[in-house]
Amino acid sequence: METRKNNPDMSADLWGRETEIEVFFDGLPQDVLYAACRGLDAPLRPMAYVSDQLMVLRQTDSCRSILADVGFYSVEGILPDQVCETIRQCIRTKTDQKLPLQLRETRWELHIVPAGQGAVLVFAPAVQQQAGVTMAAARLRDCAQNLLFQAEDLDQENPEKAANTRQQAMRILRQVNHMQLLFGTPEPMRWGECQACAMVQDILQQLQERGVDAVMREPEKEITFRGDERLISAALMTLISNSLRHGGAETKLVLTVEQVGNSVSFGVLDYGLGLSDLALERMNDTWEKPDALVGGWGLGVPYARRIAAMHGGLLLFLRRKEGGTVAHLRIPLHIEDPEGMESGSDYQTFLTSGIRISDIELSDALGTDIYRTE
Repeated sequence: METRKNNPDMSADLWGRETEIEVFFDGLPQDVLYAACRGLDAPLRPMAYVSDQLMVLRQTDSCRSILADVGFYSVEGILPDQVCETIRQCIRTKTDQKLPLQLRETRWELHIVPAGQGAVLVFAPAVQQQAGVTMAAARLRDCAQNLLFQAEDLDQENPEKAANTRQQAMRILRQVNHMQLLFGTPEPMRWGECQACAMVQDILQQLQERGVDAVMREPEKEITFRGDERLISAALMTLISNSLRHGGAETKLVLTVEQVGNSVSFGVLDYGLGLSDLALERMNDTWEKPDALVGGWGLGVPYARRIAAMHGGLLLFLRRKEGGTVAHLRIPLHIEDPEGMESGSDYQTFLTSGIRISDIELSDALGTDIYRTE
């Protein structure tokens, strides 16, 4: 992968930009070159290669105009603190990440691709979300609302069919919520002070009411952070749903909360079947094997990962030595400029009173009994 001649898979358009792209690629080690190529999902974007100390070792001209006019400097002081911390985490954990970012008046999606002892940073212009997705989502929510009305009519004469109809409505809402957040028109997030333990306690109560075997491992004191509580709760619920669906019938869950440096880390541990090496790599790698591919993991994992990124955080899956898997959702305690970080569709739970996040997110993981009204 060291020369153009040895890389027939690279597009002619990519290699046509000799003054910039070849200067960036020239002499790069193979792993760095490979990481850079993985990040190039479109014609050349601004790129920088940074060390584990966040020193800029190499950059394209277009990236130099974004960051600074001179090389061999640190991106600290240029990128927000929480973004720098996420880059360090990606380097330490060898995990790819996409992160929303605003520099001056321009919004970017920063792609972080670990390589060697550092990482390649690829700056992609923020894509305007499609209003058509939001319109389609509204129509699907109408369909779900009609199904919920039908379920109410069926409750007396056919409770089993009513429960099944209600579950189908929840499954539609789950896919719609995920789709709109990932691809729809952004709406303002509901930023506020959140109590991490109290939030997880509420999730635990919802799980126990639905017969899910789950316990909570609490820290010594409450952890307060700034974020959108409904979105983070939805992310945790979809991670729980994944554990229940893939962990087997005897899955036992442990929910954890701990402070790690300047972040709060939510953990979803299961004692289920665990994941293969390939599956684990796939869930942590959003570059070559997108989660939303047909036959893949569905929209749940990228949905939770997107919510983490919207808060300047990180989602990471690990295998447990004792068996099972742990998902870590890490969120900075404080974000200096939340308005500049991200916007996202609000989590929709307003259709019918009494509907909770767990009703929607667990619709693919639990049976129809939890949707009976009797």
